Amino acid sequence: MLADSSRRGSRGGGVLRRIRLWLGVLLAAVIAYLAWVKFEWSRPTATLRHPLAYVGRQADIPIDVADSGTGLASVEVSIAAGAARYPVLFETYPEESWRGSGVHEKSFPLSLSPREAKIPEGPAKLVVEAEDGSWLNYLRSQTPTLTQPIEIDYNPPSIELLTSQHYMRLGGADVVVFKTSKDAVQSGVAVEPYFFPGTKGLLPDPDVVVALFAVPQDLTTSVRPKVIAEDPAGNRREAAFFVSVKPRKFADRTLDVDDDFLERKVPDLLELNRLAPTDDLLAGYLEINRDLRKLSEEIIRKVCANPEQKILWTQVFQRQPDSAPLSGFADRRTYKHDGAIIDSQTHLGFDLASLRQSPVAAANDGKVVYADNLGIYGNTVILDHGIGLYSLYGHLSSVGVQVGQAVKRGDSLGRTGETGLAAGDHLHFSIMVNGIHVDPVEWWDPKWVQDHVTEKLKAFAAPTGADASAAAKEPARRRGRHR
Repeated sequence: MLADSSRRGSRGGGVLRRIRLWLGVLLAAVIAYLAWVKFEWSRPTATLRHPLAYVGRQADIPIDVADSGTGLASVEVSIAAGAARYPVLFETYPEESWRGSGVHEKSFPLSLSPREAKIPEGPAKLVVEAEDGSWLNYLRSQTPTLTQPIEIDYNPPSIELLTSQHYMRLGGADVVVFKTSKDAVQSGVAVEPYFFPGTKGLLPDPDVVVALFAVPQDLTTSVRPKVIAEDPAGNRREAAFFVSVKPRKFADRTLDVDDDFLERKVPDLLELNRLAPTDDLLAGYLEINRDLRKLSEEIIRKVCANPEQKILWTQVFQRQPDSAPLSGFADRRTYKHDGAIIDSQTHLGFDLASLRQSPVAAANDGKVVYADNLGIYGNTVILDHGIGLYSLYGHLSSVGVQVGQAVKRGDSLGRTGETGLAAGDHLHFSIMVNGIHVDPVEWWDPKWVQDHVTEKLKAFAAPTGADASAAAKEPARRRGRHR
């Protein structure tokens, strides 16, 4: 009896020991798991999407905050200036479960008005403090997740206009010369939705800017161009200047689009430009004439976005030798098919006809920045002539130059043809200012180039001898300071 009782007690004790062991293992596992989950060693991270050194009157500061473990518990953004802290943002994220908030990423497109918040100018710090759900936060000191030194600046650059008379035609171009304070990092001319960057370094004074600008053909004579200057903090100064825009009437032309043209052009152009094929040739033509035309102009704007910061040309621009105009700049074209109007577009450039597959001559010295197919223009060459001035040669049957190649006035670029949306062999020629088409006739005219470009630059170049005092007086009479 005693032996049986002893054996039963021994077995009972063994079961209890095993239960306690398993409970201990389970408890240890739970503690280990909680420690792994809740005692998270990694901290949240914060990054600025763009470099930030200056903050002006208005500032957009996109910040990305992330936590890979328990998730974010709170994010606080502030600006520390002097002895004060100015709050910008504070958000909290409650725990959705014992694992944390579940919020692992947050992006903040912060839009600030530091001046309205009365943050003083001078050195400051952008401070981002992010916390996660880790229990270690109760045991360790908290340091900012991100600290970015910044400079608070509310003063926009100054502008001093140096040229005072600007007479233009709608669709034409001109040059304005002005001076900015040294803190200006961007300047140029705004003409309603268009912006034409200026160029420094052309004249002896490094702070003097030369801006070639246009009044595009799709605007009106009531436009009021403005010189603008912007500093690293985004502070912007605007100064209106005198511009007289002469009205002009552009030619109206009606073009018949026949079935033979559709059959010759539409399938090939759709395939060449990676557009969906269609059995409806008229619908395909309209896609080319509208959408592909728009895309072609977008490509031109991109190609012409980074001009040489010096003048590459040395003479007046020449017209294609032995050529006759087929159409003029900014013709308003109406397209008909079987007697019905199907579309209307503006023709941006000159069509020049000569002998079939004639050599195409560079209008002036420059650098090749494009030599390829270009939508409605077909095989195309674009030359950069410096400070935002470009020329375009379209519908070529062959291209004889490469991107990056320097060319001289009169050099052969290729041969005329009927690629793209051309109905016959001819050259499409355009002059552009930062990708905006302007009237080429002005640039073919030696007197116009002298009055609107050459003489203006000479007036602010470094004269010597007896000319120095006279030249110094002329700008003094014309300038006006704008603050």
